[in-house]
Amino acid sequence: MNNKNNKLPYKISAYINDHFKEDFLFDVKRIRKGEQGVIYTVEVSKDGYIHELNFNEEGKVLSQDTEQAFPMDDHDGNERGEVPE
Repeated sequence: MNNKNNKLPYKISAYINDHFKEDFLFDVKRIRKGEQGVIYTVEVSKDGYIHELNFNEEGKVLSQDTEQAFPMDDHDGNERGEVPE
């Protein structure tokens, strides 16, 4: 994991370390949203997926979205998405 997590509140950093120990944190943003205060959006790659998590300042996960890091191209496999050997 890179050192960007040192900019995060402790509880967010601890959550990421507990759930994504060996994986790479690659984006941290702070987004202000009115009365909600500061929302931290963190993207982490794990097992070929990108996980985008939104935390409040207290470290509570507000939402999480997951998508493939490298979606299969139609030319990479057959109709069922399988890669030929």
